[in-house]
This record gives sequence, structure tokens and C-alpha cells, in this order.
Amino acid sequence: MRQVRGWIAACITVALSAWLLTACSKPPQELRISSLLWPGYEPLVLAEKLGYLDEAPIRILDYLSNTDAIAAFKNHRLEAGAFTLDETLQLLADGVDLQVVLILDTSHGGDVILANPDIANVKALKGKSVAVERSAVGAYLLQRALDLNGLTLDDITVQTTHAMEQKQAFEAGRIDAAVTFDPYRTQLLEAGKHPVFDSTQIPDEILDVLVVRRDVMAQSPELVQTLVTAWFKALDYQSRHPRKAAGFALPRYKVSLETYMDSLSGLRFTSLARNQALLGPDSPLHALEPRLKEALGKLDLIDEAAQTKPLLKGHLNDAFLPTP
Repeated sequence: MRQVRGWIAACITVALSAWLLTACSKPPQELRISSLLWPGYEPLVLAEKLGYLDEAPIRILDYLSNTDAIAAFKNHRLEAGAFTLDETLQLLADGVDLQVVLILDTSHGGDVILANPDIANVKALKGKSVAVERSAVGAYLLQRALDLNGLTLDDITVQTTHAMEQKQAFEAGRIDAAVTFDPYRTQLLEAGKHPVFDSTQIPDEILDVLVVRRDVMAQSPELVQTLVTAWFKALDYQSRHPRKAAGFALPRYKVSLETYMDSLSGLRFTSLARNQALLGPDSPLHALEPRLKEALGKLDLIDEAAQTKPLLKGHLNDAFLPTP
């Protein structure tokens, strides 16, 4: 009798294990991707607007800040996300297993430190209050600006502030400067603030990338392929019809066509050829990684152990890039 019971128990265990294995490996019902108000991410939204994603369960979800999007990605509320490379390193340092499948753009002045008129340069920020989103790319830009001008975080007062709250913080006199990006950059410039540092001074260091969870990529590669293909189709449409493409974005940005078009000058979209170089086996991103990690370490955004090991190795994937 014990043998029969043991046999039944073994069968149940095997069946339950098989069910659990199937349940755990079940492909996602949809691919949820984070985005936010940044012109470099607009081709994702444009692809959706133009119907390039209609045949696939892919959704572009808007977030108010990359800090919120990073938290959602960590907590499995997203399968993919548009993040900066330094934010991606933070995710890898935290043990999130992901693949970088696309380099979206490089910031070329779009990320900036704006200050009150009486602050002439970065050195004049000493003793001042600076607004920044501590866990996102703005913190990296601030750290690099301080490094290049002989200052440290101890020389300023950091006010953790989301980009959409900076205008009010300036008006209330709570801050003297802010690390920001479009469309908020334009709002602050119109309010009389002026740039003291921007991403052109650290060329090719602030890149936006598309990341996908490794397990999702393995289970649903066709969704990832659809998304990457749609990105390049939207980029081509934007290149051929820039004003029409911008028209899709205006309701979200609430700016004039001319203002939005001007904001595009603050970034460089990444070509297919450049993607192949950056995601390939000899990627220059590996050489950039130590500089990024050094700044992130000073910000206490990655620990000492993460600073000493290669984080990007094995996480750059060019398999989904279209054939030229």
C-alpha cells in the first residue's frame, strides 16, 4: 500500500513540476515598453500611431519619469524599456538580466544644466541648490559636470526633483539650477534660465537604448523583432516626413511645431550601421563603461563590486537588427 501511495505521490509530483515549468516558461501575453516625454523616444510612439505594431501585442506605456520606469522594469511590470546606458548599467548592477537590442539615440545638447542668470558657469554652482532626478541620467550629467570643473557633490545642495516639477521649484526659489531635458528645457529657457553645461561637453556618453528582459527575448523573439523593425520603419518615416511625424507628437508635448522641431537638434538618432558597430562584438561601449561606472559609483548608484566587473559583457545583442 505504501508503494502504491508512493507511486501516486511521485506521479503527482512529476505532473505538478511539469505544470509549474510550463507556467513559468509561458511566453508573455504582451510586450509592455516604457517611454517618456523625450524626443529621442518618439519613434516608438510614432510606430504605434502609424500602425506598425497593430499585428502584435505590443504596448508603449508613458511614464512621468525614468525613475518610475526603472522601478516598473525591476518589478516585472514591464518586459522592455527605453533607458539611458547609465540607467541600464544600474539595472545590470542590481542583477536584472536584460539584453540591449537597440541603440536609440545619443544626446547632443538635449540634456542640460540650466541656472538662474546670476550663475555664470558650473564653478558658480558651489554653495547653490541644484534640482536633479537622483536615480536617472540627470545625476550622471551633474556628476560629470562637477568632475570636469573640480567640484564634488559636497559643494552643492542636491534637491531631488522630477523634471516636471522644476519650473515650480525655480519660481518658489527652492533651487538655483536644474538638470533637465526637453520638453522641460524649453520651458525653463523661456522662463529666463540659461545653460551652464550640456551633453555636447561629454560627447557620446549619454545614449538611449532599448532593453528587453532576457527571458522574454528567449520566449517571444518575434515580438522583439517586430518592435525593432517598427522602430526603423518609424525612423525612416520621420526622416522622410519630419513635420508630419512631429505632428503626432505635438498633443503630448503641448508645444509649437517649431519648438518641437528645434528640440530634435539636441540629439542624434542612431543609424543601422552605427547600431551594428555599438552592439557588435567589438563595441566601443565596453571602453566607455568604466567612465560611466566611476560616475555612478560617486553617486552611490552602484556598489563597489559592480564597479570592478564588466557589466555589459554578454548583454549587447545585435541579432534583431534588420539586414542592411
